[in-house]
Amino acid sequence: MPFSWASPNEDLVLRMTGDRPVTIVSDLHLGDGSQSDAFMGKDRLLMEVIEEVAQERGVLVINGDAIDLLQAHDLTPVLKAHGPLLRAIADCASRARVIYLTGNHDHDIGVYRDFLRWEVASRLWVDDVSIQHGHQFDPFIGEDVKAAGAMTRVHHAVERRFGVWLRIPLHEFYTLPNRLTFWLGYRGWQVTAVRNRLLRAVGLRERADRSQRYMDYWVRSEAGDPMTLTFPSLNYGRASGAKAVVCGHAHMPGNFVQDGVRYVNTGSWTFRQAQVTRLEAGVFTVRDRISGIEYGRQLYNTVLAGELDDLHFERWWRNQYLGWLRFRKGELRRRRERA
Repeated sequence: MPFSWASPNEDLVLRMTGDRPVTIVSDLHLGDGSQSDAFMGKDRLLMEVIEEVAQERGVLVINGDAIDLLQAHDLTPVLKAHGPLLRAIADCASRARVIYLTGNHDHDIGVYRDFLRWEVASRLWVDDVSIQHGHQFDPFIGEDVKAAGAMTRVHHAVERRFGVWLRIPLHEFYTLPNRLTFWLGYRGWQVTAVRNRLLRAVGLRERADRSQRYMDYWVRSEAGDPMTLTFPSLNYGRASGAKAVVCGHAHMPGNFVQDGVRYVNTGSWTFRQAQVTRLEAGVFTVRDRISGIEYGRQLYNTVLAGELDDLHFERWWRNQYLGWLRFRKGELRRRRERA
């Protein structure tokens, strides 16, 4: 069952009152059940969450990137791998309310709206809380979702072909292939830096500046502010009058107030993560169903303290690269695991 490249309707906004508990999960990335399916078989665990929502007749919000057609290429293998889970969500919709908010991997919203019969929107307001996937605040993916999707398909194809994870942050995926990829990326950046100097010399500064901005965006994501969502999300909250802004996309769970606006990131269900966000009686909790950890601002302290504000790619490389495909944070993680 192939998918199309029909873009979601970015203007579709739903509004509801917070008189029922709201459970939010995001970034499931359900794939084809193969080794490159980042959901990694946590179907039963998520079905437990869904059954809890159905029993309390609450609201289930799936905040984008549920079915990863960029990885699976086709809906049929996803249904084969995760059919019981998708049926459980459909059953939940008959007893509670299921709302799907489109993400940057959701190029064919007909899968959710017509096939699975979920309510589909681009943004949801629960009283004065704004909920959206978050790619809207991503300075690169947000401005050209289709081009970013094409790059992601290539990325998935490489991972599938070679059976490796090529991901950030590097210390979480500290394998020889990923370390080699980072090293090759640095060599590529050295060539790009020379090209940028030439572009500026002939008056094409904007083209050169854009590639520099992308590398700085990439390294800030690597260093602890994935997709650089934190401050754009907070700025949106202040501009829109939202009491809280809820996003996924970054895969980094958090729940904190900064300058009068609450930022909540719903995390993800990829790899070892299984984060669930609850909004009940105006109170948020973000908790991982595997580890039991409740998230506040602990993962965001470095970002909020401004420690990444002057970070550029070259500076990050000099600080992290130890030679012989070894990287500082990866080696420190390896020592802790051995201890």
